[in-house]
Amino acid sequence: MRKRRQIELFSLSFLDLISGALGAVIILYVAIPKNQPKVEPKDDIEKVMVKQELASSKAKIDELTREIETLKAAQVKIVEPLKIEEPVVGGANVDIGFKFKGKNIVFIIDTSYSMTEEDRMGQVKAGLKMFLTSLSSEYKVDIVQYPLGERAPFRSMWGTIKETTGFNKTDAFDFIYALRPSGGTPTRDALLFVIKNYENVSDIVLLSDGQPTYHNSNRKDDIYDILNVVRAENRTKIQINTIGVGTNFVKDKTSDQYKFLSLLSEQNGGFFVGF
Repeated sequence: MRKRRQIELFSLSFLDLISGALGAVIILYVAIPKNQPKVEPKDDIEKVMVKQELASSKAKIDELTREIETLKAAQVKIVEPLKIEEPVVGGANVDIGFKFKGKNIVFIIDTSYSMTEEDRMGQVKAGLKMFLTSLSSEYKVDIVQYPLGERAPFRSMWGTIKETTGFNKTDAFDFIYALRPSGGTPTRDALLFVIKNYENVSDIVLLSDGQPTYHNSNRKDDIYDILNVVRAENRTKIQINTIGVGTNFVKDKTSDQYKFLSLLSEQNGGFFVGF
């Protein structure tokens, strides 16, 4: 009796084939990345950051530009009222702020002892130096101080008016520096000296802090008599300008010194300033 042949459902070669295919699938599964996030290139990140910085800088520049325009507009509003007018020939001089009759000026400076109060002498020195500095060489000036202590009722710098050149200004500054308060207030003597002895003077500027007295005395002079004498002697119509020094000229407008300086300028066509 013939034996039946045993049937093999799976051969070894088939199993080898299946195993190889499965191994290939596993390798592919492991080797291929799965669902990893997309990474931007480094160059692209830097470009984005630069764009953001540029946008921020542009916004700041725009803001500063608007602020500058606002400040310019405000500056124009402030500066416009301060525009300086052109000089008027033969009249006002805008550089120094006072209206003179001409350009030949004698300054009469009170150096009495009372000028030590409130540093009045220091204020007059500083103001006069600035005043002279602003004058062009077209102006001619001289300075008379009163008194010269007990030695004399007054002293002049040159005894005549000179052009305000650089060299002459230096001499004037030295003269001003040497002024020292001492003695009384012989205003009458100084005024009449200038009116009678200076030729071609257009203006007098009197700077004083007190009521006139006699030389080497505390006895008060008669202010109304001085006004009458000055008006009579001022035949060439010199413009007499007065500047009151000290707080009294601001606080008390009824004092004799205030009345004297204001009337002296008013009667002789000048200006009066108190400070």
